[in-house]
Amino acid sequence: METKQEYLTDAQMEALDKFLNSIGILNYELKFSPAVEDGENFGGVILKVDVLEVKNADLPVNHFIIKCSPHSDIIHAAVPFVNVYNIEIYLYSTVFSEFLQIQREKKVAQVCKPCPKFYTSLTKHREEMLVLEDLKLKGYEHHNRYLPLNYDHVLIMLKQYAKIHALSYAVRDQKPQLFQEFQKNMRNHFFEDLTFGAIQTYVQHRLTHALKALNRDQDGPYYDKFVYLAENWNSVLKSLMSKSQHPVVCHIDCGISNALFKYQHTKIPTEVILLDWQHSRVDSPAVDLVAFILSSADASTLEKFDELVVEYYKSLSSFLRELGSDPNEVLPFEVLQSELKTYGIVGLLMTVLLLHVYAAGNQKLPNLVTDESYSSGFVFTYNLDDRTHYDSRMRAAVSKFHRMGYNFM
Repeated sequence: METKQEYLTDAQMEALDKFLNSIGILNYELKFSPAVEDGENFGGVILKVDVLEVKNADLPVNHFIIKCSPHSDIIHAAVPFVNVYNIEIYLYSTVFSEFLQIQREKKVAQVCKPCPKFYTSLTKHREEMLVLEDLKLKGYEHHNRYLPLNYDHVLIMLKQYAKIHALSYAVRDQKPQLFQEFQKNMRNHFFEDLTFGAIQTYVQHRLTHALKALNRDQDGPYYDKFVYLAENWNSVLKSLMSKSQHPVVCHIDCGISNALFKYQHTKIPTEVILLDWQHSRVDSPAVDLVAFILSSADASTLEKFDELVVEYYKSLSSFLRELGSDPNEVLPFEVLQSELKTYGIVGLLMTVLLLHVYAAGNQKLPNLVTDESYSSGFVFTYNLDDRTHYDSRMRAAVSKFHRMGYNFM
């Protein structure tokens, strides 16, 4: 059995013990194991914790997922982990709680629960921790992150994003002061402070890698536009990020592995839960839409981009009406189209970052949270062993973005 010393600090263990005692678990042993496979852990230490009765140590009586901020000074100097953990804790402890509250007030028939159940947290500096529900015990499962999603998977994800965005708009419409609090407390996000050298290096590496997927002769109409983006991404991001007049609480990190699907006897998903809200910020809904579709959809689904946007808007409008707000006032469809054209480029930037991970195939990816990973520089600037799958998906994403008529700058 693994012991706490291998994973948790004294403060984290004390917070976990206090929570367990609060739900009536007084005498116990803990079994820790990694909750993710090697190369999947980019946002801290993620653990599966089984709480075992002392009298029968083989019988788990409770199960949790624990997310912990890395302990290393080297890692914190490279990546703003304190900021991203504080944002995720704020989302789970406050934002999602308010989303549930407004649904109760409006007596919503089918309550939207977009994330795992939240139990407790610790906000001590560089010892941040969340304790969450282990949804895999309820039949939820990951999709293979190296395989793009088909239409059914993309559609159910978009409908979930539509409901999350609708909840944001309902709060903004009916409780404007509360929404202003969301904005205030989510300012210090991952990309807000670009003074972290590792972020600059990381984004530039990904854009340089993406540019190699394009060919000036074949991709002439958008090749030079992408070159401009690769050279000026910092100013593009600063000029557009969180500048929308129609903002929502965005997921941002819309990758395939940040979703858990549930199935009922078929390969068509019936439910989806979204994970990893560390990069979340208040921004245009276009960022989530573009980042998710371009990074996750298979080739045939990607060509249905327009149709998917319509389906998203139908779900958004329906849920907004149920929540007591008018979609034609909050976000008319033509305004959504304008948001996509103007702020979609921020979603394309996220696509560049995501596809590098999700087109890696069987390549073993580095662990972001160990000191050893930084011996030769920032570990996340790894190159792909086989670019074939990556080049195809990247080129398709940039091409689709161009054909949709969205702005590159």
